[in-house]
Amino acid sequence: MGRMKRRVILFLLALTLAACGFSSYFLVHYRVQKNDTLYSISLNFGVSPSLILDWNPGVTPASLRVGQEIVIPQPPGYLYTVKKGDTLDLIAKRFFTVASLIKKANNLESDIIYTGQKLFIPESIIGTAFNDEKFFIWPVYGTISSGFGWRIHPITGKYSFHSGIDIAAPEGTPIFAAESGIVEFAGENSGYGLMIKIKSSSYEHVYGHLSQIDVYEGQFVKKGQIIGRVGNTGLSTGPHLHFEVRVNQKATNPMNYLPSRIWVLKKELIGVGGE
Repeated sequence: MGRMKRRVILFLLALTLAACGFSSYFLVHYRVQKNDTLYSISLNFGVSPSLILDWNPGVTPASLRVGQEIVIPQPPGYLYTVKKGDTLDLIAKRFFTVASLIKKANNLESDIIYTGQKLFIPESIIGTAFNDEKFFIWPVYGTISSGFGWRIHPITGKYSFHSGIDIAAPEGTPIFAAESGIVEFAGENSGYGLMIKIKSSSYEHVYGHLSQIDVYEGQFVKKGQIIGRVGNTGLSTGPHLHFEVRVNQKATNPMNYLPSRIWVLKKELIGVGGE
């Protein structure tokens, strides 16, 4: 299927769904063709490879097979499953955006949401509340549950060095690249569980205990791009992100590089979609 033909099909689908009053997004069910790669498919549909990986758990660049069906959202965006205790405002903070934009994207008439509900978060609204006062951004919205340095390990009970910080957040919370760089490792790594390591010009970033990995080794990722989801894999007592910053392969305190506040509402967002 040529790129132009795909665009025509997407346009017709969008018109059909709009006429039927469906949600503000739809899924393309695409069957892999000969000579397709994850990257070429992403180009043809105007989405990032990471977005495809997020929507198709278990798929990797090496696992693509002719005839295999994958789903691709149009417009580009992510799904979030509502957890107990969630509010629209809290979910918005997890995607570094504002609740009114999520409400509009899902055609919600009120702020009432329920556990298990799936909300579509358009890529275009994600990251609008990143705090970029420093070179890095926060990789996840959550609460610091364990700091950098020596501590009593919560599982082994031994006095040991904690080489990063732990940020507690519900499973499925998006994880963002704190800085642009090349993915050096993406997979399972002992106590880290599902782990990603990204190398920039001066630093290495480690993201551990993920529930899902949305990048592949050798991929270039931009700062603020979703690279995976918070999980509880490896040696872990609950869902959280273990985040490390390494300089010359030596762990250093991530708090030295992160902004003072996690989420910052920018002036242009104040009053957006007010009731």
